[in-house]
Amino acid sequence: MVVKTEIDMSEQAYRTIGAVVGLGIGYGLMTASGFAGMVALALFSGGGCVLGGMVAERVFRWSQNQGR
Repeated sequence: MVVKTEIDMSEQAYRTIGAVVGLGIGYGLMTASGFAGMVALALFSGGGCVLGGMVAERVFRWSQNQGR
């Protein structure tokens, strides 16, 4: 039996994790800056999800290039 110590994650998995982290960061920024309400929540969390997914995609591509 071979035990794998490294997890092979797909690009979509990176994007999903990045979006969830971005959602939390967006919410944190919203509350820290004193905004409240549904519109502010939609803008901050939506922006956080998009930016988190974009950053995670870049990290995925960077990590793929490191293992040439």
